[in-house]
Amino acid sequence: MQSTAIDTERLEAALEAVQKALASDVPPMTLGAKCLGIVIDHLREDGISDEALQPLSELKTLVEGGGTSPEKNRRKNYPPSDALLARVSAIIDLLVKAGYEESEAAQTMMRRLFAVGVQPPPKGGDARGWRRLLEWRSNLLHGLASLEAKTEYEDFTKELDEIPAGERIKVVLDSNPWDRRRKKSA
Repeated sequence: MQSTAIDTERLEAALEAVQKALASDVPPMTLGAKCLGIVIDHLREDGISDEALQPLSELKTLVEGGGTSPEKNRRKNYPPSDALLARVSAIIDLLVKAGYEESEAAQTMMRRLFAVGVQPPPKGGDARGWRRLLEWRSNLLHGLASLEAKTEYEDFTKELDEIPAGERIKVVLDSNPWDRRRKKSA
């Protein structure tokens, strides 16, 4: 492999110029992506092959995406699964039994879903996500949901029942037990 001398002074000056020009106006990830782009361009000019620069190019793409991998946000813009909606319905039931109004429980859960990027159920006659969530739950409770949803609802309800009664609401509101992506503690 041929060794080339990298003009570090020129590279440092370019990076400093980008930082001075953009630092106050752009988020750190955007600044990082721009700086990484300059490093890649500089290395390419010095004769480094695109194949050798591929890992840096992939890193730049990842940084431009806000540091998230496509797998992390795979559900973005997709409707929630029946299994997820079944777990959320079980939590709404738990909150209602604890004294919450049905609408309040649904709004609470819809806010939590939105916070992690989950869209409301796609079907429903109301534009408000929490109302569509209640409609989906009603269909589940009246036997109009998929077998997968019914099974998940029953299984998750049993899981919730295993939590000591005095702690259930606190556990549900302090964490996201409906989120199967989280790691279960041993």
